[in-house]
Amino acid sequence: MELFRLCVAGLLLQAAAVLSMDSVSSGRPGYGFIGYGISMYHPPCAFGCKDSISPLLNCSTEGDDMGGMMMKRMSGMGDSGSNENLPSGDGWMVMAATAECKADDDYFLQTFAYCVNSRCPDVPIATLETFWARDALGRKTEQPSPKISYQVALQAAMASSPTRELNNSIILNYTAVVTDNQYIPNFNADSNFENAEVTHERYGLVLFLTGTIVPIGLSLLRFLPWPTWFVSRVNALLIDPPLVGSKHSTPIWDMGIMPTRGQALFIAYLWLINIVLSAVGYDTIWPHSWYQDKESEIAFYVANRVGILSFANLPLVVLYSGRNNVLLWLTNWSHSTFVLIHRWLAFICMLQACLHSVIYLQIYLTTEGEDYASESQLPYWYWGIIGTLSLVVLVVVSVHPVRQRVYEAFLASHIALAILALVGCLLHIFFRYQRQWGYETWIYMAAAIWAFDRLARLARTLGAGARRAYITVIDDDYYRVDIHGVSCTGHVYLHFPTLSTWRFWENHPFSVAGVTGGPVVVRDEDQEREQAVLSKPMHTGEKESVVYGGSNASPSDLDVPVTAARERKTEIGTTFFVRKHEGITALLHRQGSSFPAGIPVLVEASYGPGMTFLQDEEVVPTCEFPNILCIAGGVGVTAVLPILNRTNHLMHPIGATKLYWGVRTQPLVHAVEEMLGVGRNKGDVMKDVEEKLWGNVQVTVSVGQRLDLRTVIETELKSQRGGTTVVVCGPPEMADEVRCIVSGISRHATEKEPVARLAVECFSW
Repeated sequence: MELFRLCVAGLLLQAAAVLSMDSVSSGRPGYGFIGYGISMYHPPCAFGCKDSISPLLNCSTEGDDMGGMMMKRMSGMGDSGSNENLPSGDGWMVMAATAECKADDDYFLQTFAYCVNSRCPDVPIATLETFWARDALGRKTEQPSPKISYQVALQAAMASSPTRELNNSIILNYTAVVTDNQYIPNFNADSNFENAEVTHERYGLVLFLTGTIVPIGLSLLRFLPWPTWFVSRVNALLIDPPLVGSKHSTPIWDMGIMPTRGQALFIAYLWLINIVLSAVGYDTIWPHSWYQDKESEIAFYVANRVGILSFANLPLVVLYSGRNNVLLWLTNWSHSTFVLIHRWLAFICMLQACLHSVIYLQIYLTTEGEDYASESQLPYWYWGIIGTLSLVVLVVVSVHPVRQRVYEAFLASHIALAILALVGCLLHIFFRYQRQWGYETWIYMAAAIWAFDRLARLARTLGAGARRAYITVIDDDYYRVDIHGVSCTGHVYLHFPTLSTWRFWENHPFSVAGVTGGPVVVRDEDQEREQAVLSKPMHTGEKESVVYGGSNASPSDLDVPVTAARERKTEIGTTFFVRKHEGITALLHRQGSSFPAGIPVLVEASYGPGMTFLQDEEVVPTCEFPNILCIAGGVGVTAVLPILNRTNHLMHPIGATKLYWGVRTQPLVHAVEEMLGVGRNKGDVMKDVEEKLWGNVQVTVSVGQRLDLRTVIETELKSQRGGTTVVVCGPPEMADEVRCIVSGISRHATEKEPVARLAVECFSW
């Protein structure tokens, strides 16, 4: 990790150092985008004159011992030299006229002013004077201004009545006239190239803005007064089901997630708009001073277009992946949905970067006059390769099998490669253009969004502060985590900095089961850890109770008196139930319960609905959907417990609230019931399928047996009056089955039949 930090710091230092280094094209910095705060060649008629006038001046110098070297302009996108190859010989070379030379040369200034006057008849004098002072002699941050104003130079030129044509091959010692053959190719190059760049940036802005506005607009549609049956039918047809087949939460062939139809519609929109914006809006013009033919011109434009669109996608890719994505607060879309879209858009972004690189490689390998051997040695070239390859590797190592099997390694490499890709793109621009044209603004936007998310995470963590987590093993598969002194809702991210010294940065999401309090009972060290005690709930007026659990728990185990136990008073806190998997959950199960005094934990909380009214509403009984049917599997019950808790109130419920819970072992059931204060009576015999009453919630618990989900859902929907909200949280297979059942029933329901809506409380990454 320390090496990773040093590498990142080195990259950032190099990016900062670029500001003081030479680049292929240099000039004064611009702010914004081309066409939106930055002008390349305005007015183009004046820049056409500027690029057409490149004669030798009587202040041009000869270079000694230059060995016959020649100067050549690198590009029309900056001040890198002259338009023409200048005379040279054995041991000498005529240098291009410097800005200082041009500023004091009367013939140059008069020729320039005369051309501008004849080619820019409709441009205001104020605009021409601004151009004259700022851009006539170049774009350098520090450069001289012409010794006389534009109007003074024009008056002198008009007084001489020039008729002799400009000859850029000889020393200019007269006021010359720029011919159409000299002017038009340069004017076409400047004006058409800037128009193309403005179009690139405009399409990039369209891509970014629609990527943020469309989700908000689609979410706002739910506030319109649609008939309930119509909404249920639309969700069942276009939103909830998987695009193909019956799997969404379960990976297809263990390779990837099949999007739902609603997710697929937005992903298809992203593909469509990226393809369309990459393919339209190209205009060619001829003659052109920069390119050999129209095909070459289009090739350059396409390469630049897909490069800009790739840059424009970067902020969206970062935005969609964030925990503190502002779109989560402005839409009813879930974090899992945005993460899925993030992966698809990252692939599009990578593909565009590859196209940009491949097209430019082809241009430099096949176009006459382009020197691939020397160009490929320039820093901007190889940093572009680094940025592109980082995106490629980033996408490849983010496939589902890698994330699933080595998530911790994936997470570290994901951050490192993302930073390398952004730094590579940034240095690619800086080494090529410095900060003239605002291309780096897209990178700044992506970095700002990433920084906002990280700062928001830090703020959430500081808000909860450093706490201690108390681990109680329930059985071989499940355990309970209690964190005192903090009240959370929804789901939270827990950091255990001391659990693994080399993975201290890791954090994982956990669903909040409830807020609990009261005494925690801890057995003597010689007692079985499986009989560790859990705390009682916070609910006012409930009696104090203790939960026992173990890998081989039996009814007799649960009746053991607690006289041998010692009590430790504690604050109100938050409780989680966790199933052991690989990685950090296995470490917690194995090591956490060995520390009766708890282990340090940082709580990043809370995440979930309720931050704004635009988010998806919490699941509560409504007039349209008075009934709630919760289906949970294993520790998935933790996500539905807050929903059930909201239905327990003094008023008579307006509909039925039921829970069907499938669980592998009894100890987890007892642990949850004791937390809720609804534990079974002493002497009760445990059954494989039990019907219980938790407050006014009807509960059916199935231990070690699969629930017949289709029968359960169909029966409950038919037996209830009014609409029913079906909530599911459990293994991916269970979530997919419930999704398909509810969607199928709603698709075929008539207007007079009870309607259903689906709420999936599964968290995926």
